[in-house]
Amino acid sequence: MNKKTTGFLLLSFCLITQLAAQVNDTTLNKLTRYLSVINHFSRNLPQEKVYVHMDNTCYYQGDDIWFSCYLVNSGQHQAGQLSKTLYVELLNPGGEVVETQILKVENSRCHGNFSLNKLPFYSGYYEVRAYTKYMLNFGEETIFSRIFPVYDKPKKQGDYAEKSLLEYGRGKYPMFRPKPVKEKKVTVKLFPEGGHLVQGLSSRVAFEATDAYGNPIDITGEIIGENKESLVYFKTTHAGRGVFTYTPANKVQSDDKAPKISVNYQNRTYQFDLPAVQPAGVVLSVDNLSSPDSIGIRVQSYGSTAGKLYGLVLMSGSTLQKHVMIDLSAGKPISFNIDKTNLPAGVSRIVLFNSAGQSVADRLLFVTQNEKLTITEKADKASYQPHEQVNMQFSITEQDTIPVETTFSVSIRDKQNDVKPNQDIQSNLLLMSEIRGYVHNPDYYFESTDSIHRQALDQLLMVQGWHRFDWDWVSGKKPFELKHRPEKAIEVQGQVVSFVKSVPKPKVNVSTLITQKNDSGKVARSFMENFVTDSLGRFRFAADVEGRWDLVFAVKEKGKTKDYRTVLDKLFSPEPKRYLYSDLFANIPPQEVARSATKDSLIRAAKDSTPIAIPKINYDSIAKKGVQGKMLHLKEVVVQAKKYSKEKDILDARKKSAVHYDVYAEQDKMRDKGDVGEQYLNDFLIKTNKDFFMSPSMGSVEGKLIYKNRLALVVVDYKAISWEETLKIPLYLRMSYIKSVYVSEDNGAKVDYGDPMWKPMDKIAAFSCVVFIEIFPDWVTPTEPAKGVRKTWMDGYSQVKEFYSPNYSILPPEADYRRTLYWNPSVKTNKEGKALIQFYNNSSCKSFSISAETITPQGVMGVLKK
Repeated sequence: MNKKTTGFLLLSFCLITQLAAQVNDTTLNKLTRYLSVINHFSRNLPQEKVYVHMDNTCYYQGDDIWFSCYLVNSGQHQAGQLSKTLYVELLNPGGEVVETQILKVENSRCHGNFSLNKLPFYSGYYEVRAYTKYMLNFGEETIFSRIFPVYDKPKKQGDYAEKSLLEYGRGKYPMFRPKPVKEKKVTVKLFPEGGHLVQGLSSRVAFEATDAYGNPIDITGEIIGENKESLVYFKTTHAGRGVFTYTPANKVQSDDKAPKISVNYQNRTYQFDLPAVQPAGVVLSVDNLSSPDSIGIRVQSYGSTAGKLYGLVLMSGSTLQKHVMIDLSAGKPISFNIDKTNLPAGVSRIVLFNSAGQSVADRLLFVTQNEKLTITEKADKASYQPHEQVNMQFSITEQDTIPVETTFSVSIRDKQNDVKPNQDIQSNLLLMSEIRGYVHNPDYYFESTDSIHRQALDQLLMVQGWHRFDWDWVSGKKPFELKHRPEKAIEVQGQVVSFVKSVPKPKVNVSTLITQKNDSGKVARSFMENFVTDSLGRFRFAADVEGRWDLVFAVKEKGKTKDYRTVLDKLFSPEPKRYLYSDLFANIPPQEVARSATKDSLIRAAKDSTPIAIPKINYDSIAKKGVQGKMLHLKEVVVQAKKYSKEKDILDARKKSAVHYDVYAEQDKMRDKGDVGEQYLNDFLIKTNKDFFMSPSMGSVEGKLIYKNRLALVVVDYKAISWEETLKIPLYLRMSYIKSVYVSEDNGAKVDYGDPMWKPMDKIAAFSCVVFIEIFPDWVTPTEPAKGVRKTWMDGYSQVKEFYSPNYSILPPEADYRRTLYWNPSVKTNKEGKALIQFYNNSSCKSFSISAETITPQGVMGVLKK
């Protein structure tokens, strides 16, 4: 056994034996019991982390986003063995999930891509986040998140000096994110080490100075005493942070006589209050800088807390690494060292707790990574001509000489106007995944292990108050609810409830038909699942499948079909997080190829028809409460147009819309929320969008659909209709006929689709929006399910595209504006630790930006950025 480890164990033993003679057994037994609970949590509820390596630092409309995912445990960062299903989501600036990739994790890795071509499109700051369902048990803050700018497509192809970006919050798109909080011009936040200032006890106090947008600023300052004397002087040392030592007076002071913080910034003085001083408490001091092998710890108490027994634990992730008992009965500070040579690299947490299991002080610290992989690259030429083949050899070694056979992800980009990313697999997994908030240039803390960088990193951790787990869970003070088990495949979970009151229905038979159709719409594969609900009416099954599958649930009880509802647990995606203003700054100008939009059946139909005859709206059996027997038909209108014009109209309408609803998906969400779905258009819009409502009916005059306090103009399949008809459509058009809904606030759309008899300015004044309704072809509706039957779908693992790289040895040279020249999520090195990649240059690239990253199953990381 290591001598230093032995010394620590002996220290724990000596403290406990000393305590046994001085502290009653009840207190000791309580602390011992909490230690047992902490150890149980640590062993039985391991946590996961995920890191996403992306091919670029920013994107343009029409680009593809390529990414590779690494799933590891949160303690040693070894290959994840729990979950086999990863969810990666793309969120637009408003916080709407615009695309989801469900990926199969193999050997702790997976990869996928997103396409920035969905309409309506909004430029701005997008977010990619990744998580397993199991991670959600520990809070939504534990998931991976990266925020990056997405620019409008340049007007001139390849002109990526043009960086058009919609200012955050200025667009007409729905906003689901909480608004960013703007601080005062100068904000100084103070963080006493361990958490509290205590009368008469010396404490180190970390501080962080920022401007109104959260950016770090350099300040000087001092603590001014009761008699206007200077007690302590301090200044920032790195990124707006610093540390000073302060001893509060050994007495209670009124607010008007308590010491104040006076700060100087740009020749102006600002005043702030010190944190509240407690009359009794414990102060924890941690020295992680003086020794490369050990952590110095000092604990002192004052007042009613003196003479008590405490437990202290050191945890990495949720893994318990060290523990010790501390006796403060002598009323004197206790100092000791903890060996850190065997601790895993990254952030660890020290918690001091009392016999009630309550945390009385805690502190984050960083353990430097000693084992690293070295990734090097060598190209066959110093520079390349347009469209020329590039040969590049990578080498991965450990201890600088030993070759490593592994896989790594690599991106090679056009260096012109490129910006170095500020995070990589090392800075994210070891640091950023363990803290929250804006950190200016995280890579700085990994540039060197000298005293300046280690001190800056220690100060960063002193100002962090967020942790990956709730201490009350760990200590057993608060029950931990395991809502999501680690998924080993695509899991479908749900509950059978009564139709009206949603009472769970146990011990009923559920049969499920699962089918997948081919491109021609015919069933290609199918299978059946039969099961009985448990005592809570719940069921679960898993399938290892790809692509989208149709699901049909049928419920029977005692052999008879029952009109019960089947509710699925599909709504687990976390709420969008609040952006910080500091997230919304970027100076990143790149290049990319514009891609044509995908054409759907509606556009093809419009393109193929020159005179377009608008059929009468088929309302089938319109029977709404209070309007029995009413029928509504649209007058036939013939529009003469060129073949391409209608296609352009549809694309323009979609592009300029503020929001889009896939009706089938939205109705399915309602059912999983416990609703039955809406039958008519007005009810659907009111349920899905808070800006819609109905004006009150007045006698025989029915209410009108209102959007943002003005009338909504409803248009069916992009065909202009009269004023009278647009008022009636929302009331009587059944949702079963509707495929999609787009809501546009564009004035041009109001003029183009409003009543032809109205003047343009009157249309703009009357209507707040245009609601574009896209109907199923020929008004053919999907078959309505029978009693007790639920029709829905299951998304299997996503089918991932292959990165396109042109081969100019075969293809003729052409205008090539690719910014990402090469992307591979899983390059394999041979036994010599080498791998050769080949690709072709674009039309203008003179030099490359390279990003290569990996982590071994043992948790050893390697990064190359140049």
